Amino acid sequence: MSTQDAVSVAANLERLLSIRALLLATLLLTTLAVHYGFQVSLPLIPLFVIIAVLTLFTLGSWWRARRRPALLSEVELVGQLVVDVAGLTALLYFSGGWTNPLVSLYLVPIAVAVIMLDRVRTWTIMVLTVLGYSLLVLYHRPVVAVEHHHLDSFTLHVAGMWLTFVLAAGLITYFGTSMVNLLRTREQALAAEREENLRNEQIIGVATLAAGTAHELSTPLGSIAVIASELAAQVDGEHREQLDTLLAQVAVCRDTLGRLRATAGGEQTGPPLPVDELFEELGVRLALVRPRSRLQLVCDGSGPAPAIRQEPTLQQALLNLLDNAAAVSEGPVECRVRWRADRLQIDILDQGPGFSATRAAPRGKDEGLGMGLLLANATIERFGGQVSLRQRPGGGAHVAVELPLPGLTVAS
Repeated sequence: MSTQDAVSVAANLERLLSIRALLLATLLLTTLAVHYGFQVSLPLIPLFVIIAVLTLFTLGSWWRARRRPALLSEVELVGQLVVDVAGLTALLYFSGGWTNPLVSLYLVPIAVAVIMLDRVRTWTIMVLTVLGYSLLVLYHRPVVAVEHHHLDSFTLHVAGMWLTFVLAAGLITYFGTSMVNLLRTREQALAAEREENLRNEQIIGVATLAAGTAHELSTPLGSIAVIASELAAQVDGEHREQLDTLLAQVAVCRDTLGRLRATAGGEQTGPPLPVDELFEELGVRLALVRPRSRLQLVCDGSGPAPAIRQEPTLQQALLNLLDNAAAVSEGPVECRVRWRADRLQIDILDQGPGFSATRAAPRGKDEGLGMGLLLANATIERFGGQVSLRQRPGGGAHVAVELPLPGLTVAS
């Protein structure tokens, strides 16, 4: 049995034990009320012994479900229901047998089995309850109600039937609603897992395509760099500046491909770097990619800037967010980096059209179709962080990133 199945069995067992505890408390109070309140002679010693034994067994089972859930299986649930049927049969034997109106409580284990167990085990519990009921018809200790004021034995029986109905209805409703809530929670978890698997498939597809693209682009980029260098040596003026810009862009592409290969090979790009220096470096890289963009960087926090490991995927994710903002911003992009003892807060604010109600990517940015944001979000979540997308008051977008510092500052 898997760990998830064991946890599910443990949760069901705790619900079953809760029902038994409530049932035992009700039976104890009912026994005392009938014996002393209505002056119906009951054998208290055997009834109290049975209730005490079931209580101790319930406490032991509760401890086992909490401390050792991995050892549980569905057989445990069957055994617990068998104990319930046997205990109820013993209690009814000393209190009138099948004439006791509480005999309808046999329906509770059947209802629990229908929800918890498979068909074969449910039928097994049903057969055991029918067998217990049948034995009580033949073997039981009769109880004779003494005439007490205006209450006769028939009235007591009807009152007992009412109490049995209320108790059984309450227990079945409690257990049924709790199981429905459990199933609903499980469905939500499965839906979230399916969505995450779909996103992972998209990321794997993009990563595979990126790896192939990196291999294919190495040769043409080298050729472009050689030809541009030769042309730059032969011309002056404006054409020389254009070729220098082209060579700088080629250098950025080759550096990006190198980072991609290093990430794929699991290589580290360098020693830990202070947060403020890291974002200054990201600003330099952004300026190479988008020479016309302007980045306003503000770094502050409690104490000196923490040094974090240089994770290529995380740096690329942050650069993607900055690049998304620069691509649509009509003015400078603001980047506010703040740190405290255990958290790193990054706020990226642009002056673009903001976020669409139906798309994760900013309005007006057609290239990428939000894939950069998807990959950045997945990467940041992998490091234990989260990304929040907000509309900036007065226009523009606000991307808030929060990252836990312990996982970034301590080498794994």
